[in-house]
Amino acid sequence: MRSWSINRVCALGLGIIFLILGLVGFVTPAENSSGVQAIFGIFDSDTIHNVFYVIVGLLGIASSFTGQFRTFNKVFGVVFILLAVLGVIPALYFPAGSYGHDNGLFLGITHMNAGDHILHLIAGLIAAIVGFFLVGSATNPDRKIRVRQGV
Repeated sequence: MRSWSINRVCALGLGIIFLILGLVGFVTPAENSSGVQAIFGIFDSDTIHNVFYVIVGLLGIASSFTGQFRTFNKVFGVVFILLAVLGVIPALYFPAGSYGHDNGLFLGITHMNAGDHILHLIAGLIAAIVGFFLVGSATNPDRKIRVRQGV
């Protein structure tokens, strides 16, 4: 696989970003007794959130070297747009009031805040647009040669 398509670059970039966020989350000290961390002072995180980001990051990196980058971008885009939309529904945070000033855990699993919702929406939109609408190669010298030869 010699060519680097926009889908491949996007999957690799998202993979690296989310892997870094997940790893930084593991070394960021908790802000309160509930175990919530503020990655870069912007994103709420906890152990489950960090594990999820590390897995997503590794999948993105792996997909860019196994040829599944377009599928990764499509799935990532849909899942993260869905996370962003569902993340703003207060009824999906429970148990309410169990974590100090926190409104609860998203789906009872993990902490999320506005920074997370914005990150999920932007990353999801980028991945979905690239995965569903952009096909082709950024650099593919073999294709240029075939076109010139009429093949």
